[in-house]
Amino acid sequence: MIEDNPNAASTPYSPSMNPSPTVDPVTDAKNPKLSKQAIAQLLTEKQIKYNKSLTKTEMIHLLEGGGEYVSKEEAEKSAEEWMPIIREWLISAIMDPEQHRDIGKVLAQAAEIVGVKQLNELSGKENRLVVGMPYDCICEKNKPYSDEDNPVHRVRTQIKFRMGDWHFETTRRNSQKNAETNSTGHVAYRKDEFDLLAIFTPSKTFGITGSKLRCIPVNALVDPEKPHQLVTHIKANLRATYDNEEKTKEVIQQVYYPLDDVCVAENTILS
Repeated sequence: MIEDNPNAASTPYSPSMNPSPTVDPVTDAKNPKLSKQAIAQLLTEKQIKYNKSLTKTEMIHLLEGGGEYVSKEEAEKSAEEWMPIIREWLISAIMDPEQHRDIGKVLAQAAEIVGVKQLNELSGKENRLVVGMPYDCICEKNKPYSDEDNPVHRVRTQIKFRMGDWHFETTRRNSQKNAETNSTGHVAYRKDEFDLLAIFTPSKTFGITGSKLRCIPVNALVDPEKPHQLVTHIKANLRATYDNEEKTKEVIQQVYYPLDDVCVAENTILS
């Protein structure tokens, strides 16, 4: 995961920083001394459209992905073509227990959107979806004074669609990079990748109406035998502790509301 370094000196963009034909612009953008403005210039040079509200890290991810731009009109046209087919399949899958395991694969991304809305309602805070990060949404407080890489000032949430067991391995490929978190045959999350796990469970008929959201703080998911990583399966006793509405409210209070205390303290100092 690429992280911004708040302590690194910010270097303004200059023509000498233009990536040469032998230098990958992504490698150039990962230079910790390169400013957000400089990375924006790299995106502009590659004719990649971007939102100015993106963080430096998100802009680098966009640069890594090649940033193929699709207009809203083009996206809507493709979505309209697919929706009747997806609807037909989903109705069939909901009615067929043999296909229930596949529904989560299709609805996982949509469940993140629903999950963020429910998280906003439960926490009273604004969480925004992110792409290409180990977490699915983030809540940041007290900008411009907050530091994106200081966990005291943010809540990063991983959202999972789960109908049955609360299994918890990632979909990352087994590789040398993930060797330390692959002892069980499943690749585990590292404990510093997010702060909160939100389990989205649809209704018994896979609907949004009647769905529920359950929250678990990341410190409750640390593997006791491998403290640098999280468990790959949430055991029955842990699930029993967190699979209720009162516990979810308690966790949200613990995780989100210390942000207000931090911001009050900072505003007092700044004033």
